[in-house]
Amino acid sequence: MVLVYENDPLETEDAGGHFYHVCQGRIDQTELSVPPPDKPYECPRCGIELETEDFWHAQLKGSV
Repeated sequence: MVLVYENDPLETEDAGGHFYHVCQGRIDQTELSVPPPDKPYECPRCGIELETEDFWHAQLKGSV
C-alpha cells in the first residue's frame, strides 16, 4: 500500500475524501492532491512516483 484514501463523513453536503502517502510504512499526514497526468508526485523521502492513475485506483479501492 502506498496511497490511502479516506472518505469524509457523508453527513455534509460537500463530502469528499483525502489522499495520503504511506512512506516507509507510515502514513504521512500531509494531504496530497491528484497530480496532473504529465507530472507525477515524487516522494522526496522514498523516491516513489505516484501518477494520476494511482490516485484513482486508491479512491476506488480505499487504498493501494
